[in-house]
Amino acid sequence: MKFEIERRNEAARLGWIEYKGKKIEIPAILWYSSPRIPAPPKTIRLGKDIKASGTFFYPKKGDIPPSLPYPYFFPQPFHEFASEWNESNAGEFEIVDAKGNVSKEERIYILQNSMELYSNPRYFVDAIIETRKKIGYKPLYAPAIATPSNLAILIYAGIDIVDSIAVVMKSRKGIYFTAEEEHSLEEMEEYPCSCKYCRKGIDDFRDLLMHNYEILKNEMAKVRNAIKNGSLRKLVEGKAAVDAHVATILRLLDEKYDHFEKIWPISGNKINASCYSLNMPPIKRFRERILKRYEKPEVAKILLLLPCSSKKPYSISKSHTMFRKVINRISNKNVIHEVILTSPLGIVPRELENFYPAAHYDISVTGYWDKEEQEMLQKMLDEYLAKNKYDVIISHLPKEMDFLSIDAISTCQDKPTLPSDLKKLEEKLALLSENYDYIYPSWRRRAEAKSMLSFQFGSIENFMEGCTVRGKFPDYKIYCNDKQAAIYVAKRGLFSLTLIGGKKLGRNYWVEIDDFIPKGSVFAVGVKNADERIRAGDEVVVLHGDEFRGVGVAKMNGSEMTESRHGEAVKIRHHI
Repeated sequence: MKFEIERRNEAARLGWIEYKGKKIEIPAILWYSSPRIPAPPKTIRLGKDIKASGTFFYPKKGDIPPSLPYPYFFPQPFHEFASEWNESNAGEFEIVDAKGNVSKEERIYILQNSMELYSNPRYFVDAIIETRKKIGYKPLYAPAIATPSNLAILIYAGIDIVDSIAVVMKSRKGIYFTAEEEHSLEEMEEYPCSCKYCRKGIDDFRDLLMHNYEILKNEMAKVRNAIKNGSLRKLVEGKAAVDAHVATILRLLDEKYDHFEKIWPISGNKINASCYSLNMPPIKRFRERILKRYEKPEVAKILLLLPCSSKKPYSISKSHTMFRKVINRISNKNVIHEVILTSPLGIVPRELENFYPAAHYDISVTGYWDKEEQEMLQKMLDEYLAKNKYDVIISHLPKEMDFLSIDAISTCQDKPTLPSDLKKLEEKLALLSENYDYIYPSWRRRAEAKSMLSFQFGSIENFMEGCTVRGKFPDYKIYCNDKQAAIYVAKRGLFSLTLIGGKKLGRNYWVEIDDFIPKGSVFAVGVKNADERIRAGDEVVVLHGDEFRGVGVAKMNGSEMTESRHGEAVKIRHHI
C-alpha cells in the first residue's frame, strides 16, 4: 500500500491511497454494494471491490480481516487479546482497538466498535485520539457511522475513510436526509431537494436510498472543497449549530488541545469567532504563546490598554487610526506599549497584530462579554502582568470592560473615540512619557523585532546580537553586518529567514536530513529527525548533523516529518 497526503486542513487530509493498483482519493466513501442494494456508478464498492472476511466465528476470504465483535466496555485483558488476534489476521487492512495494541505497519486501520463509540461522544473522541497515538498519520477507516449531517465532523476529527452503511440502515427505516438533518419520509409534505428522485417523487426504498446517496455525495464534495479552502472548521461549526451530538463532539475535540494543536498550521484562513472559538487550537495556542514565549519590548515602560476593532489588522481600523494619531503626537512615544484586549484571543500586543490568527478573525463587536470571556481575559491579563513589568498602566477601555480588576489610570469616561476622551489620553501620555529618557526609534524597532521573534521561535538566545532593524512597522527587516537575516512578511504573519538568519537561529525549529543538498523541496523520506515544535507553515532550519544546509517553510509538523515516508516535508527557500 502507498499513501500520500497532498493537502491538510487541521486533522482532515486530501490525498490518495494506492490499493490493488487503484488510487482511492481520501477522504473516501466506500459504498456498500449487494444484489439488492446498488452502489452509485464509478465508486469504490464495499462488498465487491473491497470485501469483508466475516467474523471471528464465521471467517471467510476477503480484504478486510475478520472482526471479533465485543463491547467496548469489556475488561482490558480482552482488548489486549483481541489486538493480538487482529494483528495476526491483518493484511492491507488492520482492525485497531483504541484500548489495545497495534502493529504500526503501513496499513489502512479500521476503528473497532465505531458504531458503539459514536453513540457516546466522549468515548468516541477518546477512542479517536488514542487510536491516532497508536497509528500516527496512517489512514483510518470508521465503518457504519457516516451520514450527511455528521460527515464533516468525522473528517474533521481525523477519519480518512467512511462508508454508506449507516445511510443504508437509516434508509430502511424511512429516514430522509437533508444536509443538516434527518426526517421521517412520512412527514415530508414537500421535498427540499431537486435530485431526480425527489423531482419524480420517492416511491420506494431504492428511491429514498438514491436520494440519500446524492446528499451524502454532495456533503463529501463540500468537505473536500472546505479542506482545499482551509474552511472545514467553519463547515463543522455550521453543522454543530443544528445538531447537538455534533456540537458535543466538537467541544470534546477542542478539549484535546495537545493532540490537535500540533496538526493545526501556524497560519491559515479567517476564523469566524463563535461560541466554540475560545478553545479552538490556534486561538488557545496564541494565548499560550503570549504567556509562555512572548516578552514585551524591553524599552517599553508605559502600558496602554486599548479595545479591539472589527477591522483587522487593528492598525487600519478607524478607531485605532485615531489612537495612533494621538500616540504619534507624543514626543517620547517609544516608551509606550499598546496592547489590545479582545475575545477570543485575550491579549494582542500591537507588534503581534499581524500574526495568525490576530489579523484573521471576525467577531461581532457589540460590547457584550459573557462570563467565560470575562474570566479568560482577567486571568490572562493577571498572568501577563506578572511576567511583563511596566511602571504605569493606562486603561483606555470602554465602560463595557469595567469588569476587569486592574490597577490602572483610566482615560476613558464614555467612548474611547470621543474627542474629549482622546484629548484626556493624549494629555496623560504626554505627561507620563516626559519622566523617561528619550527612546530612539531604532531602539524601539530592535526591541519590537526581538519580541516578535520570541513569539515565533521561543528561545532566540543571541539572534539579535550585532543586528539592526530597518523599515516601518510591520515591514521590519533584520540586518546583520549589513546583510539581511530576516524579513517580516505581514501577509504570512511571520519572519522569513535568509541563510544568514537560519545560521543565527541555529538548532531551533530544525529539520535534520540525510546527506544531500536540499533544492526545491525536502520530502519526508529524506528526513531523519525534526523539532517536535514545528507546525505546518513554520520557518525551519535544515541541517545534516551539525552542518547547516538551508532554510524553508514546513509543509507538515515535526512528528509527521519523522514518521511519514511520503509527501513534501519542507519547501526550501534558500540552500547553501
